[in-house]
Amino acid sequence: MIKQRQGFTLIELIIVVAIIALLAGATFVALNPAKRIGEANDAQRWTDITAVANAWALYVTDNYGELPASLSSGVVYQIRGAITPSPVSHCVDGTDATSTVQYLDLSSLISGGYIGQIPSDPATTSPRTAYYLRMDDGVLRIGACYTSAYAGGPIEVMR
Repeated sequence: MIKQRQGFTLIELIIVVAIIALLAGATFVALNPAKRIGEANDAQRWTDITAVANAWALYVTDNYGELPASLSSGVVYQIRGAITPSPVSHCVDGTDATSTVQYLDLSSLISGGYIGQIPSDPATTSPRTAYYLRMDDGVLRIGACYTSAYAGGPIEVMR
């Protein structure tokens, strides 16, 4: 009677571990988590600026054309959140600039029930919202200061 061995040899175990490592590496590269995170942040930016633009439009409609804040035509304002950050740098149409910043307080949208809170960029940890607003000849432009490398262009809503 021949006795059969039980278990695996060391070579067999090494081969199985190597195959699993190759499959895991290929899956990780195929999923590209940095791209997925960037795309998720960009989607949140689109949602945020659309919500602010919709709240602005509803306020103007409900208040017979009165704007929720006074604006100068052609001036880019950084939308202010709950905390006013120090004016070290700010966003001007999607790029950072170091000059005196003009903040826009949209608390009337919150107090009027048009929006729950002023959103902040998902990738920033500073008290800045990282969103800007500009009014040119009656056209409202709200945009995100930052985008991921996968955005394919600026993130901006016009009303």
